[in-house]
Amino acid sequence: MEHDEMDVNRWVDDRLSSLDPPAHWRPDSSAAFAGLRRRTAPVRRRLWLWATVSCTAVAACAVLLLVSTPTACANPLGCSPTGQPAHPAPLHAAIPAPAPSPAAVPSAFVQPAFVQPGFKESGSPQAPVTCELYTDYECPHCATFYLETMPQLSARYVETGKVRLIHRDFPLAHHRYARLAARYADAAGETGYYQPVANRLFRTQAVWSADGDIDGQVARVVPAAAMEKVRSLVGDPAVENSVTADEAQARENHVERTPTLLCNGKIIGPDLSIGRIAASLDPLLAQR
Repeated sequence: MEHDEMDVNRWVDDRLSSLDPPAHWRPDSSAAFAGLRRRTAPVRRRLWLWATVSCTAVAACAVLLLVSTPTACANPLGCSPTGQPAHPAPLHAAIPAPAPSPAAVPSAFVQPAFVQPGFKESGSPQAPVTCELYTDYECPHCATFYLETMPQLSARYVETGKVRLIHRDFPLAHHRYARLAARYADAAGETGYYQPVANRLFRTQAVWSADGDIDGQVARVVPAAAMEKVRSLVGDPAVENSVTADEAQARENHVERTPTLLCNGKIIGPDLSIGRIAASLDPLLAQR
């Protein structure tokens, strides 16, 4: 038994001694690291290539996302409820879009079914043509039309008794302050300051649409006493109902973008230059 145990110990000692380095061997850390780098170089190259391709792909996706994401008014001819170019599509999110039928589409010579009298109207009530203008106070295209084209339309057709013009509110859901601006304009209209306030809101659109200070802009064109009345009316349900009524009329007239101009029930555009408007109005007036 003792002999077997000595054989085992001798065998273990032989195995351990075989692992000892030769007497002349000296460790060379530089050579070891050089060998390690040679062995790992292919792996590092693959990792570098993978990282480069991944970063390039991420950057390309980011650029594509920025390019493809539409702005609030992506359509050069007007703003749509979704911010996309306006095509036949559902209306403002607050207005359920009914299924269109031939009977529901107004003909070219049918007067609007609903007319809201008062401060939103201009021109002669006996004018042979009635036009309705749908705008969103936060829509840049509406501001351009209202400030540049509207004066020409008014001078040429409204002030001469040829056209009766009704201004209607159509605030789009993705415009944060558009509905509040419409309520301020309508509240100002109840106090006799509709036109100055509408002009002010369109002229300073870039300011209040950024900071939300509609009240501050309106107060610049409304006297202090009247401004107190305006503030009290902004939250009045009757003023909100005025905006809602205009939205309902938009549904009836199949309005899909702002600005939209209808004359005797027929939508003009989408080009709303004064030349295009005249090309539509003059034949209507010639038939009268």
